[in-house]
Amino acid sequence: MVEIMDGIHSFDFSESKNHGMELWFLDCPEGVVLVDTGMGDEVLGMVEAELGSLGKGWGDVKIVLITHRHGDHVRNLAKVKALTGAPIYCQAEEVPAIKEQTGVEPEGLAHGANLPYCGGIEVIHVPGHTEGNCSYLLKERGILIAGDTIFGDEEGNINEPPEKYCVDVEQATRELERLLAYDFNALIYTHGKDILTGAKAKVEALVERTR
Repeated sequence: MVEIMDGIHSFDFSESKNHGMELWFLDCPEGVVLVDTGMGDEVLGMVEAELGSLGKGWGDVKIVLITHRHGDHVRNLAKVKALTGAPIYCQAEEVPAIKEQTGVEPEGLAHGANLPYCGGIEVIHVPGHTEGNCSYLLKERGILIAGDTIFGDEEGNINEPPEKYCVDVEQATRELERLLAYDFNALIYTHGKDILTGAKAKVEALVERTR
């Protein structure tokens, strides 16, 4: 676990600790926002320890945001719901699948919806990886939490999501262009080393390369 930017805490729960799998919480003035839940009790212990280091606990988590329905993002969802009592949000098209997988029914959000945390968090629906895959933009800070919208490596090189993990890889690749309508400088994503400056230029280059 590490605070990668002021108030942005990242948890690498890959076996090799090489940025292979991450989730995050945001220490906002309005309360803690957890983004994705990971899988396994070890992950919950990591988050609990980091909250404790800040003098906080599960009760300080005000909302949980889910990027999409894959197991490494939602397998702990029922436990997190029980620990926090917080409302769970995802893009509207993911609601049925997440409910079926976890027994928890999130509240569905439309593309462009805004949540009043950390200066405003905007939902960006980027389908293709899954039907309701989305990213979250911290508008005031120019930080894009992309989840699996983009994949990368431990050097910070980025690519479209691999075909084997997508319901429609052509759509997932094509819809990357949607991200260019937004202003961001940092890119935080699940599978790969986070890019903390100059991120939009890298995404522009990716879009141009995959057209």
